[in-house]
Amino acid sequence: MLELRRVVAMLFLFAAPALAQGPEIQKTPPPLNDHELLKKYVWTTLGPGGAIHATVTATLEEWRGSPEAWSQVEGGYARRWVSEYAASAIGSTTKYAFARALHQDPSFVRCNCTGWKPRLGHSLVSPFKARTRNGKWVFSPATIAGLTAQNVVPAATWYPEPRGVRDGVAHAASGVLSKMAVDVLREFIPPRWVKKPF
Repeated sequence: MLELRRVVAMLFLFAAPALAQGPEIQKTPPPLNDHELLKKYVWTTLGPGGAIHATVTATLEEWRGSPEAWSQVEGGYARRWVSEYAASAIGSTTKYAFARALHQDPSFVRCNCTGWKPRLGHSLVSPFKARTRNGKWVFSPATIAGLTAQNVVPAATWYPEPRGVRDGVAHAASGVLSKMAVDVLREFIPPRWVKKPF
């Protein structure tokens, strides 16, 4: 948990120069339709994003020696990589299923407001919101459900003991904090620095 706090603090320090510059007001893009949402789901699950996420996370887990039952030799890294990739796919599938069933777009969108406080508030609550097809912001369980499934299912099924549902819930909470930190960066990094996934 201490490492996560350090990472979040570093992310906020990285965003500080952009906070000082002031906002770049942009027109809010329309919500994704079902076809665009499916395309984004496939891209984030099977595209480079899923592989990069699995590689980074598996490398950190290998460095930490977690879980201990998966040695750092004899295929331990491969087990970690496949596990992280599968967990990410479970999370993306759950998020997409919730979004599709509720006819919502849980994609992060920059705030159409001015001032760093409203923008910071927007980015911190964005994991809990989505837009309906007409563009209205509503509470959405899609992102939280995806992060929960991504962490609880592996911890309760294929991870070796002593990981279990309690461990998965703790990891899901860390995932929500990480998502909030990433959304803060996405809010304050100039748009010209951020490329669309498709």
